[in-house]
Amino acid sequence: MSSSADNTWRGSTMADRSAERRDQLVRAGFELLGADGAAATTMRAVCRTAGLSLRYFYESFPDREALLVEVYDQVAHGLLDAVTTRLATSPGDETARLRVAFDAAAQYFEEDPRRGRIMFRETLADDTLRTHGSAVLPNFVLLVATQFAPGQSPHADHLTMPISALSGALVSLFLDWLTGRIPATRAEIVDYATHLTAAVLAKP
Repeated sequence: MSSSADNTWRGSTMADRSAERRDQLVRAGFELLGADGAAATTMRAVCRTAGLSLRYFYESFPDREALLVEVYDQVAHGLLDAVTTRLATSPGDETARLRVAFDAAAQYFEEDPRRGRIMFRETLADDTLRTHGSAVLPNFVLLVATQFAPGQSPHADHLTMPISALSGALVSLFLDWLTGRIPATRAEIVDYATHLTAAVLAKP
């Protein structure tokens, strides 16, 4: 008969060690996906980077695709956290709140360009991330849209096409900026994204 002591080693429980190994795999996945892309983010490469065996990979994830989704989601959640934190103390003017939201996003990606690659570039290169990103990214655009028109429901039917159009446009804008194809400052990108979004969301 086992006891709790049998499952504890150096003050760490089996559950703790399993969670730590999962975090190691996710961090390794982030490093590979953000630096070398989805094609290089294989299970063996992730395990090698994390210093773990395939046995522990399958302990945490059923397959490579599940890991890619987890890495993407952590980056996406970080983006939403960065934006909502800044918005909590932003001015009440609608256009100003748009600018705050985009500046928080731009700063988030500027601080670690791997985040932008994962959210924008790799969703074009990997089928799993393309499908998942197309469902997740509009959440950020919806958050921005509700700053411009705070009284309306984010699920209103008339927002469907604007959100779709803005999602594609903003991905291209930020990706081209982060890769240097658009030689603009962060302030210039934020201003353009703000004016673009305001124009698209403005009532006819």
